[in-house]
Amino acid sequence: MFLLQDEVREAANFLAVLRAIREGAHTLDEITVASGLQKNHVSTYLARLQDLRYVVREVPVTIPEGKRTTYGRYILSDAYLRFYFRFLAPHRNMLEQGLLNRLWELISEGLRAFVGSTAFEEVCRSWTLQQAASGRLPFIPDAVGAHWSKEAQVDIVAIQWRERAILLGECKWGADAVGGSIIRELIEKAPKVVPGEDWKIYYAFFARGGYTDAARSEGATVNAIMMDLETLDRDLRRIQG
Repeated sequence: MFLLQDEVREAANFLAVLRAIREGAHTLDEITVASGLQKNHVSTYLARLQDLRYVVREVPVTIPEGKRTTYGRYILSDAYLRFYFRFLAPHRNMLEQGLLNRLWELISEGLRAFVGSTAFEEVCRSWTLQQAASGRLPFIPDAVGAHWSKEAQVDIVAIQWRERAILLGECKWGADAVGGSIIRELIEKAPKVVPGEDWKIYYAFFARGGYTDAARSEGATVNAIMMDLETLDRDLRRIQG
């Protein structure tokens, strides 16, 4: 609230919009319903929150730039706010009463899933962007992002429209090694994601727990990039100096 009061009037309404997004409302209509505010006011609040870089509106990277789409979604771009709404806001009483050990237990129980659903995909996109900038991808993409639609969802997508080249990537934060079925699932999704015919398709996988032999064999059939957490960390540290 203090952060918002420094920047905007009606901070409580802005906070309601942020809370609605964190609780799973990602479209203008969903946020309007969840926040209980008027739709035209929500549009204004969202525009201001984007200016402040608390919120970003994403669209599938497979949609050409400038083309209108109903698949846009608003997400919290600020990592602190994501953490706050996930772990601190629901347990303010514990903070006020000094029950920090119990709060830390709750955070520890949910932290792995939280990282997997937020930070890990962003780290993998950062790696993809850095590899592209260093010329280590099969092509230099116009954009890197994600794809979602009624038919399919893909965590990492890099696309080059002129060359008709696309890289599809899957991120897995689970502790177990990724099996061959995960590799096949992404390959089978490709026709639902690629925006046309005669595209060159590449694949990348990012797995915290590594890969089974079956997964590596499946990946080899399409010459997939297969990253584990140690290699991902090493690459990012080297590039960042």
